[in-house]
Amino acid sequence: MGINQIIDELSALKSNIAEISEKVENQLRADILDNDDNKLLTVFVSRYMENRNLRSKMISQDLFSDPCWDILMDVFSARLNDKNISVSAVATAGNMPHTTGLRYIDTLEKIGYIYRERDDWDGRRIFVKMSDDTFRMMKEYFLRVLQKSQEYRYS
Repeated sequence: MGINQIIDELSALKSNIAEISEKVENQLRADILDNDDNKLLTVFVSRYMENRNLRSKMISQDLFSDPCWDILMDVFSARLNDKNISVSAVATAGNMPHTTGLRYIDTLEKIGYIYRERDDWDGRRIFVKMSDDTFRMMKEYFLRVLQKSQEYRYS
């Protein structure tokens, strides 16, 4: 067996391993995202939000202003907890002025991350909901952050 044949076989093995690895990762991601047990994720997201609030209190909030992220966090957390969140509550997320919040809600709605839904019980109230694609994206993001934080803890 010549060196070129060995190189070709190793290259084929490398390709097979990469393909199998990708299939396993995709299946794990699908299993995680389809898992309805959100208890650990709910606690993690809640602590994440508490840490952001603590940071805002200790370090000038102007340095870390991120209204879109604050809105997505609030709406994601509400969905994880199977709760509704009103436009007015979302608009004041992250201690931003109400009109600024409304502008960012409009922006996030235009790109399809969130949508508004009228309250069935009180037609005057409107809830902000997260699209399924955005929910999966946020869930995957936080599961990866959670996984990394656990890796750091045990390394």
